[in-house]
Amino acid sequence: MMRETILNISNNLKDRGNNMKKLTSLLIVLFMTAAMVQQANAQSPVSFGLKAGMNISNFSGSDFEYDAKTGVMVGATLDISLPAIPFGIVSGVNYTQKGAKVEDQGASGKVKLDYIEVPVMAKFQLGPPGPITPHFLIGPYIGFNMNAEAEFDDGEFFVGGDISDFTKSTEFGGVAAVGLDFSLGITKLNAQARYSYGFTSVFEDDSDDGEKNAVLSIAVGILF
Repeated sequence: MMRETILNISNNLKDRGNNMKKLTSLLIVLFMTAAMVQQANAQSPVSFGLKAGMNISNFSGSDFEYDAKTGVMVGATLDISLPAIPFGIVSGVNYTQKGAKVEDQGASGKVKLDYIEVPVMAKFQLGPPGPITPHFLIGPYIGFNMNAEAEFDDGEFFVGGDISDFTKSTEFGGVAAVGLDFSLGITKLNAQARYSYGFTSVFEDDSDDGEKNAVLSIAVGILF
C-alpha cells in the first residue's frame, strides 16, 4: 500500500515557509514568557531551556519492513521543579523530523514527516542534588504534522512530492527519557537519550498498514 502511495504522489512540493514561521513564533512566545517569570522571581521553580539533537526514526507496527532515517530535533523547554522533593514537570515545544526509508527490489524511497510536538512529562531526579544529577522522564505528547513528503527512486526515474492527503494531521504518543543535569550555578546543561512511540497511526485509513512513528533521540540542552 505504501509503495502505491509513493508512486502516485504529485511533483508539487508543499511550501514550508508558513510552518517555520509558526514554529519560530511559538519558540519566541515561550522564551519571552519564561524570561519574564525568571525576572519576576530569581528563586522561581520555573526554568527555561533550549535543546537540539538528532533523531533516528522508523515505522513500527507494519508488516512491511522499513529502514531507519536520521533527522533533527530542536525545541524550547519549561522545567518546573517542586521544592524539597526530587520531582518536577517538564513541557515545551519541539520541532522534530520523523519518517522512514524503504528499500525494495533495487528501488529506494523515503517518507519525511515534520511535526510540532508538545510533551508533558514527569521528571524524577535519581539522586541527591549535586554538580551532576541523573534524571528520568516519562509522559504523553501530542504532535501536529506540519509537512509530509515522500521520494521514490528506482534508478530510472525519480518522483517526489507532498503526501499530506494520506497522513493524519495529529499524533498522540508517549515518551520516556534518561539524562544527566550538569549544574553550573544558575545555569544547567543537560544531555538526554529519549524514545518516543506514536499510539496513533501515521497514515489515513485508506493508506494505513499499521505504521506508527518510533524515534530514538539524542539531545543536549541548556536551562536558565
